[in-house]
Parts: sequence; C-alpha cells; structure tokens
Amino acid sequence: MTSKKMEGNVEQRRRAALDAERAGERPSARGATTGASKQRTHRPSRSSLTHEEKTDPIHRGKQRREAEERAEARGQPPPAPPTEPKFPGRGRPGYGPEHERVFEALGVAERRHGGEGVYATEIARTAKLPDEQTRLLLRDLVAVHGLVTELQGTDSPDLGARYETKPRR
Repeated sequence: MTSKKMEGNVEQRRRAALDAERAGERPSARGATTGASKQRTHRPSRSSLTHEEKTDPIHRGKQRREAEERAEARGQPPPAPPTEPKFPGRGRPGYGPEHERVFEALGVAERRHGGEGVYATEIARTAKLPDEQTRLLLRDLVAVHGLVTELQGTDSPDLGARYETKPRR
C-alpha cells in the first residue's frame, strides 16, 4: 500500500503536527498528516456541489494554498506564482556549433558502444571539450532541443547518467 502524496518534506509535516497538538487539536483533524484524513472525502450528491466544493479536498494541505490563506488572513494579496526559469542563468540557448559538436561526439561514441548509452565524460573526450561544458550542452540537448535522452539509474552500482540520441520518428 502506498502513502498519500503530500507537499512538503518530513520536517514541515512534523512541525505542522506539533503546532496542531500545541493548539489542542489532533494533527489528523487539521490535515497535517498523511494518514486517512488526507483521503478525499466522498459525498453522495456531487452534482449539487459548486466547483470549489468539489476541488477543495484535492487541494487541502498544499503549500501554495496555505500561503494564500495566510496572506488572505493578513489582508495581503496572494503570493505570485514562481516565474524563475527551470535552469536559472541559461535561459533557452539556441542550437549552436558547440551543441552540434557534442551531438556528433555522442553519435560517434554511441556507435563505438554498439548503440548503447554513453557517459558524459566519454562524450567530452570525443568532443575535446571540458566535462562541465559538455554536461551543460548535453542538458540543453535533452531539455531544450529534445535531441538526446538522459538515462538514469541504469547501472548497478549507479555510475551516473548515460546519454543516447533519440530515435527519429
């Protein structure tokens, strides 16, 4: 049986449970645990409910919602959603000659390994580029350009990510 998924880490949930107990409430009643109280409530006649009433159990205990409720209680506007990029400082770099060089090196290294995924260090050696620069360019090829697949946890013991070109459709 799997546990309910809930935002926040263990320390945040423990702190919320401790706050509930100090206030004289049960942590499960306040929704600060991952137990049965976190399960969605079942109501017999859902057709008569408003949209907010239907979606309320889904969003209960989420960090963003709690922040909005705290701001509303203080009379402040709700916090704005995060707008920072996934990889700060790099943006969405275009496909340049260095990307081409790393992509070609990946193809060469893959052929040497019979089509299997290749570690970033070998790609860097083949492209004759520093490891860190190669890793950044590989990240671009995976996340921005969608030309490469990153394979993680494929070895035992895990020796790091391997990369392979995406098959053409």
